[in-house]
Amino acid sequence: MEAASTDRMSDVADKQLLNHALIVKDRNGPKAYWLTAEVYTLGRDASNSIRIDSRFVSRQHALLYRVSDSNGGFFYQILDGDPNGNPSTNGLYINNQRIDFFDLQHGDEIRLSSDVTATYITTPKTFDYILSTYERTKIAG
Repeated sequence: MEAASTDRMSDVADKQLLNHALIVKDRNGPKAYWLTAEVYTLGRDASNSIRIDSRFVSRQHALLYRVSDSNGGFFYQILDGDPNGNPSTNGLYINNQRIDFFDLQHGDEIRLSSDVTATYITTPKTFDYILSTYERTKIAG
């Protein structure tokens, strides 16, 4: 019984130690964003916390919200549209399915337009490791 308890404690510790990143690929090439804040806005307007360089992306295209999970860790949920609830013009796709909102998991592919994709990464590895994994990726933010 003690092994199961130790395993659960290890799972909780592992979830808390995960680093979250978003690798965005737009006209300027791939950029890595280290996700630590409660909320991020994504879109082509300069006021967004994650600015996307594409005329096919709405000014305020999507929102990322940090959500606590039952194991003491967290994940990010993505929502289509702006903070006022208005949907983006061209929609939001996760793993090739159109969505209004989605609980992101490691490796999910996000498509904001025909020329912009992003990958959600969760890993215990360092930011330098993530950058070395994604060829020609720059640090953003």
